[in-house]
Amino acid sequence: MITLSLVTSAVLVGNLASADPAPPWASRANPEVTLQADGSGQRSAQDTVKCTLFANKPNYSGGKITGTGGISSCTPHAPYSCNSEDDVQIYLTAGWTTAASSPRQYNCPPPSRSTTTSLSCDSTSTAYSYRTLTVGSIFYGTTDSGTATSSVLSVKCL
Repeated sequence: MITLSLVTSAVLVGNLASADPAPPWASRANPEVTLQADGSGQRSAQDTVKCTLFANKPNYSGGKITGTGGISSCTPHAPYSCNSEDDVQIYLTAGWTTAASSPRQYNCPPPSRSTTTSLSCDSTSTAYSYRTLTVGSIFYGTTDSGTATSSVLSVKCL
């Protein structure tokens, strides 16, 4: 997990590279991803558990960019362990860079669990591209992990 203070993040990101327009593949978001684990080695080995991760397009308001994501469901029941974390990423010349991260959340939700992360930004003359990335994993005898990525928000703010 990357932890930066919001002020440091903006200064660090601003010094890393100049902004590029959104990459051509940015429109290919994957806002929902289903993870799957089976109960092999457990008492109920026939069970398969599925958890769905989600990542919402970031929101820009009042000098803040906020990303929300998490686990929307686990079926048919909660696995032994699941967790997720959200990042707000910015696209720079070198590619996607994490600008803010949420704390890790544990446990599968009834019915949905989300986390929010945000960063402050200042107006600029150049548009920057931001997205939300949700990273998650589940364990139920076997382990699966994956990421959900939102569509891109382009704003003149860094």
